[in-house]
Amino acid sequence: MKLKLIVSFIIGVALSMAVLADTIKLKANHPDTYTVKKGDTLWGISSVFLNSPWLWPHLWENNSQIENPDLIYPGDILNLIWVDGEPRLTRKRLKKLSPIPRLQEKTQAIPIIPLEMLSAFLSKDHIIDPVLLEGTPRLLGDSVGSPRFFEGDIFYAEGQYDQNKLYGIYRLGKDYKGPAGKNLGTELIFIGQSQVSQSPNVDSTDKVTPHDLIKSSREARQGDLILAIPEYETIPAYFIPKPVPKSTKGNILAAVNNSAAIGKWDIVVIDKGKQDDIQIGSMFSILRSGQALLVNDEEILYKEDSNAFDQLGDADLRLPAERVGELMVFKVYENLSIAILMRGNDVIGSTYKIEGLAF
Repeated sequence: MKLKLIVSFIIGVALSMAVLADTIKLKANHPDTYTVKKGDTLWGISSVFLNSPWLWPHLWENNSQIENPDLIYPGDILNLIWVDGEPRLTRKRLKKLSPIPRLQEKTQAIPIIPLEMLSAFLSKDHIIDPVLLEGTPRLLGDSVGSPRFFEGDIFYAEGQYDQNKLYGIYRLGKDYKGPAGKNLGTELIFIGQSQVSQSPNVDSTDKVTPHDLIKSSREARQGDLILAIPEYETIPAYFIPKPVPKSTKGNILAAVNNSAAIGKWDIVVIDKGKQDDIQIGSMFSILRSGQALLVNDEEILYKEDSNAFDQLGDADLRLPAERVGELMVFKVYENLSIAILMRGNDVIGSTYKIEGLAF
């Protein structure tokens, strides 16, 4: 059930993009036909044909022979044709079980991106807003005074809990700071999962509840936070990519894997969230800042190559920023969002600037 929800969540990107009003630009070396392979993604295939992969559905031509013509499957043959001067893709779906080939609907369409890239982030939190930290229940300890807890242990947590829910155990990590130094949110390090204890030997009170530690990736400790595990059902069934005004400027604050350089499918935290009208599906361009220059009658220098004294002053000129990739938001908090890097033209720094992608 959860996998099906994730699949529908991702494939909704393709269903919704037909409303876009951008211009289709085919790659100069695009093929005329393409056979869909196992492991392909919609985004990857669209990159074979298009300079702007998010405009993939513009290429589709409705095919009355097949239900759900906007879903494609391994073995499908895509053919590029022209209709009224516009490029379109048609699709053949063949089943060679008899002398007469028959069109056939298969059971699992390919996703827009690899599902494993998102599943871990949909099933647990990774950031907590500053206002939520106050009053968040914590792991208290156990009856024998243990400071650390492992899978199979019973511990007590502050407050009361729903017996039918799973809970995540988290530890606070680094703070994500805005340009002015304001704390926009704090990293949550996932420790494990717990549920209200099923043991007949322990009881709850109005202030504490015993938990069974049912799964852990590392030891839990006193003071760790206890939060309800997000359910897949809370994610919209259709993940609709949304344009963002180019005037919306922001920053990549960090890569989730703490890498200094990021690439395609890497996950990052950006300093835009609900308060900036960011939604699931919001898309951003990634910008590499232009070089700062020192210009005079005698020479032109990059500021970073000048002497220490000149580096203290302002640059005479800064070259324009260049677009080097795109991000798509898939999880939104009050001040921050988590996004996936959909495309990168070069090595991208984990603290590059971003701006809204209008289409």
